[in-house]
Amino acid sequence: MKSVQKKDFWQQHIQAWKQSKLLQKVYCQQNNISYANFGYWRTRLKRLEKPAQKLVPVTLTRPTMVMMTLSMGIRIEVPTNALAEVLSVVVRCQQEVS
Repeated sequence: MKSVQKKDFWQQHIQAWKQSKLLQKVYCQQNNISYANFGYWRTRLKRLEKPAQKLVPVTLTRPTMVMMTLSMGIRIEVPTNALAEVLSVVVRCQQEVS
């Protein structure tokens, strides 16, 4: 199953679960789906629903290091003069993963 199909599959199940008013575990048992996968996709889809945070322009008087913590706990320390280039790569990679 392709990732788009998986996303649709789990979105449909999560919607059906919400309407069913059943406990997650009971819903999963009745529909023969993995409770662990259900929880994973529920969390993942909830994260995708959050609106993207907007970037705010900042003017720095001298070069500085910026530390970012990305999803999955990845930390990157980048000099400010390379920040725009690094952010564009991070955003592109994040879109490919989603």
